[in-house]
Amino acid sequence: MSKRRRAAEPEAPAAANPVIAFGQLIRIALGFSALSDVFVGIAIGFSAAWPDTFLPWLLIPASLGIYHGAMALNDWSDRDEDAKVRPERPIPSGAIPASLALFISWILILGGIFWAFGAGLRAGAWMGVVAVLAVLYDLVGRGEVRGPLLLGLCRAGNLGAGLMAPWLVGLTETPAWSLLGLSLVYGAHVFFIGRLGRLEDEEDARPLGKRPSSALRGIAFTAMAVPVAGLFALLPEGDLSQLTALPRTHAAGLALCAAISTWNTVVLLQRRRELDDSDGWSRGTVGASTGLALRRLPLFTASIAAMGLFMGPAAAAAVAVALVGARMAGAMRKLFPLT
Repeated sequence: MSKRRRAAEPEAPAAANPVIAFGQLIRIALGFSALSDVFVGIAIGFSAAWPDTFLPWLLIPASLGIYHGAMALNDWSDRDEDAKVRPERPIPSGAIPASLALFISWILILGGIFWAFGAGLRAGAWMGVVAVLAVLYDLVGRGEVRGPLLLGLCRAGNLGAGLMAPWLVGLTETPAWSLLGLSLVYGAHVFFIGRLGRLEDEEDARPLGKRPSSALRGIAFTAMAVPVAGLFALLPEGDLSQLTALPRTHAAGLALCAAISTWNTVVLLQRRRELDDSDGWSRGTVGASTGLALRRLPLFTASIAAMGLFMGPAAAAAVAVALVGARMAGAMRKLFPLT
């Protein structure tokens, strides 16, 4: 997630500690979200069974390298603006020189692509595209639509890498395209989070009006779309006529997925109602709402993992990773802000 906006929460002084400065530069607290995306994707892509090869797991360091490298590149790209509105950030504060931040970003991004090619040519090409989208987001991702769209495509590709892992690492020649519906829903979810975040950005000086409500509504309803996409993914060729033949393990997982998705949706819509009923939206409440959506992002991936919870052990581990990730991101956000 870009930080091209003022933070909803005050940041810790980066210059006081180089380790803290580095963590802030690469958005270390958000790494749990990127990690859980791939982990959950692998679990569902392998039908909740553990892969019998280490190759799919190479996609995790690949994802983290590209993700954190892109975060550092984002700071480097916005260093002049940050010097005016967020001088406490690592680069304008002097904690990390701009040239070093740029070096770190490219080392991480290229290292991530290297890890991906270690998993296979298809995996390397897939994550290479994700890296290109991330770089484009950092360098040209301005605007209410273009930036959030690039961001959504990045995160959809990240989850998709796990979902398509059996094909990407060469274990099958038949990709499970039906699973990509989950990636598209995830991408749409992140797109609306990006739209909400942009409304706190000073580059958009228009009155807020009802735009934050619309974006938050999109975040909530895409969360509720997960079990629908999951149903089509689990049914043979998405054939609804096969619904009655759905195994009990699949049905139970979809029910749990729907429960988590509903909880996520209710919390987000409640936030929208509270602000609509108050004195109206402000840049501060937009920022706080964006933070809420970011903290709940691992729950979105947990709802996907829940689909396979009764199908095999890998899905249970994926749910745990996603939930622990959500907890860790929340616990670290004051020292390492999410935006």
